[in-house]
Amino acid sequence: MMIEKKKKKGQAGFGGILVAFISIIVGVTLFVVISQTVGTSTDTVAVANVSLGATVVNGTTQYLTGYVALSDVVIYNETDDALIPSTNYTVTNHVVYNGAEAVSILPQTTSDLKSVWQVSGTAEPQGYIGGAGRSMALLIPIFFALLIAVLALEPTLRGGLKDLMGM
Repeated sequence: MMIEKKKKKGQAGFGGILVAFISIIVGVTLFVVISQTVGTSTDTVAVANVSLGATVVNGTTQYLTGYVALSDVVIYNETDDALIPSTNYTVTNHVVYNGAEAVSILPQTTSDLKSVWQVSGTAEPQGYIGGAGRSMALLIPIFFALLIAVLALEPTLRGGLKDLMGM
């Protein structure tokens, strides 16, 4: 005759430990992916010598695609590396160009600076999260890590692991 040991209330058996272990493995894997995604969505990028692609014409807007905003702008003339004064162009962030957000640059320059321009600065790439949304996005991995910690500690706190080991 087999005597069954009654489980104490709140005690986790081997199945509970196994579920917790698998949950932790899956949670850590997802944590890495989420952290990387949030990291790239909240980081600005350095733009260095990006060509506007065509010879500059006064009053004709040029677009930098792949970015939604640009700051600390420095523009050079490609032919002689002359610095273009900021009074000779207007930068507008968050404009729609061909169905996507972009940065527009409107030249207003003299004839001696009309060639292909190269733009440098700090940019917010497509998908950038700014403002209050950035703070919320940074909280997601923190709370996810806390969830994983609770999953890891839960069987131990119930006493199931100690009982499973015979302690």
